[in-house]
Amino acid sequence: MTGAADSSNIRVLDRALAVLNALVDFREDAGVTEIASTVALSKATVHRILVTLEAHRVVLRTENGRYRMGSAPLLWAETYRRQTDLVTLAKPVLKNLLQEVGETIHLSRFQNGETFYLDKLESSHPVGMRSRIGATLAMYCTAAGRAILASLPQAELDLYLRSVPLVSRTERTLTNQKELLAMLRTVRERGWAEENQENEEGIRCVGAAILNTKGYPVGALSISAPAYRFVDDQLRPLGEKVLEAARTISKLLGYDGVPPSYP
Repeated sequence: MTGAADSSNIRVLDRALAVLNALVDFREDAGVTEIASTVALSKATVHRILVTLEAHRVVLRTENGRYRMGSAPLLWAETYRRQTDLVTLAKPVLKNLLQEVGETIHLSRFQNGETFYLDKLESSHPVGMRSRIGATLAMYCTAAGRAILASLPQAELDLYLRSVPLVSRTERTLTNQKELLAMLRTVRERGWAEENQENEEGIRCVGAAILNTKGYPVGALSISAPAYRFVDDQLRPLGEKVLEAARTISKLLGYDGVPPSYP
């Protein structure tokens, strides 16, 4: 008896969610008939669901008897944003990655055209990294920055390249714009970026972008190590590991894995 009741409750919940998803897809207010047609349910069933949802402020009934989303989902969205703070969300992934590779892990945030360190998990090796939380990154010559640049819409990438001079930070820094663009195309194809002592002497890194629900880069994940410990044979394996970890965080943020189609 209990099983039948549970099954019935689940079916009602499924139908309510179907109605809500239909409302999300409508650009304007929708009537009961339109919603019922979309979700393939009777008008009586849809009406009962809408009345219940209205009582909980999940939907709002307009003066002309049509429906639209109510205020309750705004509270849900705010709670979700609060609970999916990037550092909190990414921390378990960062810890797992650190355990796997044993080298310093950085989480970076891309905001207002700049990238800065948001979190850092230190390697247990005696040689540490000089990076600090809150410090900005030169995007053209860091693995995390290049991963973000490769994920930007072309217009934003063009604006960045017009605005930021490509100056040498070490004798290895790539400052030729055409060569940088070619490198970014490679990053876009394989999903991860590299940097070998171009930002800081003696330090080598790989990084991958973290994408939001729209496929837009909101940050990056990177693995950094002294160049003497980060040999060429490790490049691809570490690149694949940082890409996998960045994809995990992106999924937690709602990214569905479909490449964005920027205008």
